[in-house]
Amino acid sequence: MKCFLLFCLVGTSLALNKVQLGGLKKLLKNLDSGVFPTCQLVLFSEMVDYDTAEKNCQNFDIGMGDAQKGHLATVNDDGKNSDLKLLLQMAYPYKGKSQKWAADHWVWAGLRKTKNNDGSKKSKKYNAEDWSWAADGSSPKEFHKWMKHQPDQRTDKKNGVKYLQNQMRINHQGIWDDTFKYKTHPYACDYQGKYIISASSETWSQAKASCEAAGLELAKVRSDAEVKEIIKSADYFLGSKADGLKLWDKENWIWLGGTDEEEEGEWKWVDGSPIEYYKNMNWRNPNPDNAEYIKNQAQHYLAISRDGQFDDSFDHRSRHRAFACQCPGT
Repeated sequence: MKCFLLFCLVGTSLALNKVQLGGLKKLLKNLDSGVFPTCQLVLFSEMVDYDTAEKNCQNFDIGMGDAQKGHLATVNDDGKNSDLKLLLQMAYPYKGKSQKWAADHWVWAGLRKTKNNDGSKKSKKYNAEDWSWAADGSSPKEFHKWMKHQPDQRTDKKNGVKYLQNQMRINHQGIWDDTFKYKTHPYACDYQGKYIISASSETWSQAKASCEAAGLELAKVRSDAEVKEIIKSADYFLGSKADGLKLWDKENWIWLGGTDEEEEGEWKWVDGSPIEYYKNMNWRNPNPDNAEYIKNQAQHYLAISRDGQFDDSFDHRSRHRAFACQCPGT
């Protein structure tokens, strides 16, 4: 399944400045798994109808636990609306006004008309109370970006079935339109996870700087549950682990924000907090060994494998790897 997922924008502060926006684009530019996330939304480039999009989002549960269902995206403020504009632009670059109705110029979101759907003239008159977000059932009273004269609630017949324009989609300009559920578009889901994983191949120091440039920090993994989450996130955002991948292949490892550079054996996260999970980590035997065999550099930097094993490694040009950034507040 080919899809694009944009990883996490800054969660507690919805608006990124220009420098952070550039940093986020850099994090995401080499993703070829078809998945692009932000810290709030995930956009899949797979072109599907509305019902399929909704079902796929219900099965997308990173950060939520298996007992909870996901949802098509709730876009109820300018920050999330800007997220979707960015994601859609990265998945399907804007081709100009002549293509404004093209399927890849729109993305499904979670707003749909749930009341007064008889197709009558009276029911076509816009009332925010008739529309609700999939996640919580709230209506778009405080925030909306409807195109001029929309929603217009047209009707259509396809294969003998009557359809109403009861579903909402968003374009590259962040403008909303109502349309038919049989249309096919990329789709966006709410994201409840902690991590943005970049496919860019960088040293540990470069990865740390790249996360910070996007307003994030190199990631923490503090429990068995977070090990499972980051592995699952990697499968989504980097693509499934390749068959035949060897243990020490660079594609098998992801940089995390742990280091004992300040004092050997005293592992801390990049924010200075101690790594309390240290003793429970599934260290790759005999690691951490702090080996010194590359230009007298010691192994002071933390990485995790696609199988959940931990290793201490070098911050050296021979150690270029994907890396995980952490969403604020998680």
